[in-house]
Amino acid sequence: MSIVAVVLLSVLDVFAALTNTAILCLVLPRTCMRTVSNLFLVGLSLTQFLMTVLVIPFSIVTLSQQSWQFGEGFCQFQGFFTIFLSISSATFISVIAVDRYFSLANPMSHTARVTSTHVLFTSIFNWFRAAFWAAFPLFGIDGLKYKFVPSINGCRFRLDLKGSYSIYYYFIAMESFLLTSFTLCIMYFKSFQTARNSARQVRPGNIQIQVLQNGEFTSVAQTKNSFQSLKANVTLALIIGSFLLTRGPLAIFNIVTSFTSEGYFSAGTETTVYFMVFLGPLLDSLVYVLLNRKLRKEVFLILRKCVKKRSVEEEPKDIVDYLRTLTDNYVSTRNSSTEIS
Repeated sequence: MSIVAVVLLSVLDVFAALTNTAILCLVLPRTCMRTVSNLFLVGLSLTQFLMTVLVIPFSIVTLSQQSWQFGEGFCQFQGFFTIFLSISSATFISVIAVDRYFSLANPMSHTARVTSTHVLFTSIFNWFRAAFWAAFPLFGIDGLKYKFVPSINGCRFRLDLKGSYSIYYYFIAMESFLLTSFTLCIMYFKSFQTARNSARQVRPGNIQIQVLQNGEFTSVAQTKNSFQSLKANVTLALIIGSFLLTRGPLAIFNIVTSFTSEGYFSAGTETTVYFMVFLGPLLDSLVYVLLNRKLRKEVFLILRKCVKKRSVEEEPKDIVDYLRTLTDNYVSTRNSSTEIS
């Protein structure tokens, strides 16, 4: 791998780590931000942050050196966390899609029944479940173990296992990609239908006044809003597209590798595949922040405060500051007059 590719992937990893850390810092310290949807996003961001710290840096070094430099024990550790975090992040993305649909379909019931406690138990169950399935290769049963695989330049279990053990890989692929892809398509399509049907209902914000030819007024419900429809389509494209773009190439790469010999893909193709994988933690955080109105507003407020310089002659914000300012100005003026005299 070229130096340029290594530097680009390293910068990408650092940026992804900072972005996911920013989400954690925006949501966790503030009670008003700890909604159910945001807490699920916290679980995803925490998982992606661990990916940027525990997996991606060592993968970049391995890709650049074309060999594993950190010992057999740490290879098993990194292989375990690769599968564990891949399943965890994919499951969180699925849960966020399901939560979004039910919050649109039945908002009153969703608010009353789904609490932060449910989010906590769901997150813990997700992590334990992912750890359970990722732990099988740690036992080294008949060659099913984490070790350095030159064909993929990473610490994984071998993809060319035959017999019943090959089912394990396809199960992992289903958990980390296929099942989530299916869930995303179904849930967001149903969410789009629910939002469109809700927009057609008669409500105070959905009424348009029209003037008839005889001069009388009438009100009609707006049945079509091109802007909202475009926004919904963009939302669907960003969420589903980002997932398929970052996880799809690796799934195809691994499936083809399991049926072919080592070195079937060129080095450039391999670099491109891993570039898309490393783009996932960054792209997921950016997409979900930009589509979350509260988080987006908080980010813009912080950026505005950082960019905008505070005026020296800023008007006092309360009566105490105002009186203190008047007193200081009076004392300063009086001292100046005394010195002149």
